[in-house]
Amino acid sequence: MSYLYHNDKRLMSIYAFFRRRPRIENPKVIMTLLVRDEIDIIERHLRYHTGSGIDGLIVTDHQSQDGTREILEQYRKTGAILELIDEPSPAYDQVAWVHRMIERARDHYGADYCINSDADEFWYAKGGSLRSELVRSRVSKIKCPSYNMLPPAEGGFWTATDCVQRGIPKRFPLDGFNVLFHKPTHKVIHRTQGYCRITPGNHGVGMADDISERSRTIRLYHYNIRSREQFKRKMLQGGAAMEANINSGEKEGSHWRHFYRGYQAGLIDFDEEFDKVIGRRQLAELRRLGCVVTDPTMRDIFATL
Repeated sequence: MSYLYHNDKRLMSIYAFFRRRPRIENPKVIMTLLVRDEIDIIERHLRYHTGSGIDGLIVTDHQSQDGTREILEQYRKTGAILELIDEPSPAYDQVAWVHRMIERARDHYGADYCINSDADEFWYAKGGSLRSELVRSRVSKIKCPSYNMLPPAEGGFWTATDCVQRGIPKRFPLDGFNVLFHKPTHKVIHRTQGYCRITPGNHGVGMADDISERSRTIRLYHYNIRSREQFKRKMLQGGAAMEANINSGEKEGSHWRHFYRGYQAGLIDFDEEFDKVIGRRQLAELRRLGCVVTDPTMRDIFATL
């Protein structure tokens, strides 16, 4: 059985090799961005990515009321944001909204590649340019590892250096709901030719073919939790929006639902939950286990922006 399994994998690899696509010498790369009330991070996100080798962004703003919309409008006027879509729906429907942006990027702006991002995700290319890395690719989708960054004890999120490199062991007694310490996931960059449908969370994409590769040169730094105030707002806003979407499954946005329902039932104190979620009392042990490592990559980049 083992011999047949490995033989099948070898045949699949050979098959994938010969199905590879031609390289695109000067690809047009557009980032899609879905945001809501991201005033603490949105300008750094835009400033960083407009200098990272993309041709522009298509942005959907989901009812921002904290000044995010005004910053987006500034970048639209400079041309960095190619199109700004206002989404009025109270329900959260990420798949439909990102799908809409991908189709606009492909059909209206001639994108060869789409990078589907959230405001708290920073796409890092080893060589400095995302486009330069994509020139080398001969597949339809590229899986890029995503690493959670822990908020620093003092200072803004941009000073963080604690990076979740591995998931916690199964028997580790984590105090809180596991938002940050799961096994690192991946997000996808994909070609627009052959695109069918994005999956929830932008973790996967349906393509006419399924030829993919794991990137060794592109990775994401994810600043999901940045402060007590932002944590509470994000969980309550996200939970309410997920509950309003009657077509979403229970697993979609499960952490948002957990905190939203717990708060509504009077069972959650967000100050206590914040300390638990970021592992503040367990950080030394998480470092010893190799789950959390020091990575100053983005801190050093932010210092130059």
